[in-house]
Amino acid sequence: MSKRLVRISAKDIYSSLERLLKTEINAITDNGNTHFGKLESFTKENLLIRDTRNHAHHIPLLSLYEIVYDASSK
Repeated sequence: MSKRLVRISAKDIYSSLERLLKTEINAITDNGNTHFGKLESFTKENLLIRDTRNHAHHIPLLSLYEIVYDASSK
């Protein structure tokens, strides 16, 4: 049985963002907060995630601990 959840550590996040565009992700920050939503865009400094209530969340890349997503949603 294969595992569906994929974890991307902080050091590998930026190089993985292009393939995660329009994918639902969980962005976990260093302080333990988790933001869930679709990855809409990114820069070298920030992610833009839009949650299920259509609210935009700008998350600094330096504050990310990891990104988790469901491999079956790709």
